[in-house]
Amino acid sequence: MNAGLVVLAGLLACGDPVPVEMDPDQEPVQNVENFTLVQSFEGNRSWRLVSDEAVYTEGDSLLLLNGVNLTFFEEDIPATILTGDSGRVELQSGLMRIWGHVNARTNDDRHLSTEEIFWNDEMEVFHSDCLVVLTIPDSTGETVLSGTGVDLDISLGAAEGVDIEESFTAVYSGEIDLE
Repeated sequence: MNAGLVVLAGLLACGDPVPVEMDPDQEPVQNVENFTLVQSFEGNRSWRLVSDEAVYTEGDSLLLLNGVNLTFFEEDIPATILTGDSGRVELQSGLMRIWGHVNARTNDDRHLSTEEIFWNDEMEVFHSDCLVVLTIPDSTGETVLSGTGVDLDISLGAAEGVDIEESFTAVYSGEIDLE
């Protein structure tokens, strides 16, 4: 990686590549390979972030990531694993943005795919304005939900059902008991 200038491409507005630049002359920068960051609460892990490579800027507490593997825990047991090509973490605010072939899978086989998703650590919510496809299996088939403007919790659901704001579709495939 060029020590003079670090350039990582991101996706804004679900597909428009925009370079993100940092000038190492302005702030101390650290490059770390095989980066791991863990957040815990009362001795239990909340999430673990692993990246092939991370670039950290000290002045703004910003991480830029290449290769993202983010594991969420419930009662210190892995519950959801989310992967993506790239990411950005604002350590002060707890906001994460993951983009490029984003996929997530839960313990109960819910699966999410999108191009970009945000994690708000304070609210414990995923949000995406990109097209999101969420597959929810049940004992006789599966439901595939899709749409944009999606808000989900770490189990890829929500307390009051899945919240999809726009272009909502739902397709069920499986057996239907008509009795």
